[in-house]
Amino acid sequence: MHIAHVTSFYSVSALSPSSFVQARGVAYRAAGHEFSVIVPGTVASVAWTEYGTVITVPARGAALRRGFVPIPLAIRRALERLVPDRLEVADRLSFRLLGSWAHENHVPALLFADDVPSSWATDTAVQNYDRIVCGEQNIAPVPENLPREKLVSMRQGVDLEIFSPLRHNSALRDSSGANLILVCAAPLTAAGAVSLAIDVVRQLTAQSIDVHLVILGDGPLRNRLERSSEGLPVQFLSARNQKLHERAEVFATADFVLVTAGGVVGHSVALEALASGTPVIDSGNNRHPLDFLTGGGTVTAADPAHIVRAVAALSQEPVESRRLAARRSALEFDAMPLTRAMVTLHESLH
Repeated sequence: MHIAHVTSFYSVSALSPSSFVQARGVAYRAAGHEFSVIVPGTVASVAWTEYGTVITVPARGAALRRGFVPIPLAIRRALERLVPDRLEVADRLSFRLLGSWAHENHVPALLFADDVPSSWATDTAVQNYDRIVCGEQNIAPVPENLPREKLVSMRQGVDLEIFSPLRHNSALRDSSGANLILVCAAPLTAAGAVSLAIDVVRQLTAQSIDVHLVILGDGPLRNRLERSSEGLPVQFLSARNQKLHERAEVFATADFVLVTAGGVVGHSVALEALASGTPVIDSGNNRHPLDFLTGGGTVTAADPAHIVRAVAALSQEPVESRRLAARRSALEFDAMPLTRAMVTLHESLH
């Protein structure tokens, strides 16, 4: 079957499609299915990747300035060209229109509740979906008129084979020339709060600590953030078109990963880092913080001084023990059983 996934048009997340979506695409293809992802961008394009076909629909620049209204219509036109057998929707901007499209065209559809407004439960549009997939982030009440069999509980996972300590790249680490390497992966938006990581580096360098920060992401604030980091050991890497194993190498090579974004994005970054054997310092105010084994990570306030102290505290742990603790903290979130469950779910729909 051909499964289409629509993601992140409302938030225009620079990390979309997420690594979890990409890993799921790999699993779908391994099961013999076709996978397409429809994502926002500046110009229309089609690309073929290891996890499926990526269709970019204009939703930035001039297209965005004309207003949000035409964007769901453009997504629908893309779906009409794809003619998918199944539809996954993880986007609060288009979920109403796409649910109607799926119902009218007799295409079984899944709605990911974590990616739509928390008021989804009182929105009649959800009636057009065959299943509502609820993760750990969603706390909306379930409407009485929604059949219980429509609800599927499935938390977010991480591919433990792609994101692995074995991805550690000594050459990549040596190229930084620093003793301490930090990574911050987040959309370059106000919600991504990447400026917090830059302020952390500013404090660390003021303490004569040899540090190098890698910022992994894209977004409208990139130019402003680059200007604010001038003179600091900060490197910007684009997350767009980056392969999963390249992203995994960046995580596995770092000493610590700073999680500044909240919600699903921050949770995904934290899992990827932990699976890569890299401790996490989470200041993203996530509603469901992870349970870290000792040395594997910590939750702290979104304040540079607090994060600097967290870096110092975790640095006291032996490198091997903290990397082992990080990896073990991620093991229960293995994405493979989750992706197999998703394949089974799609195959059960008619």
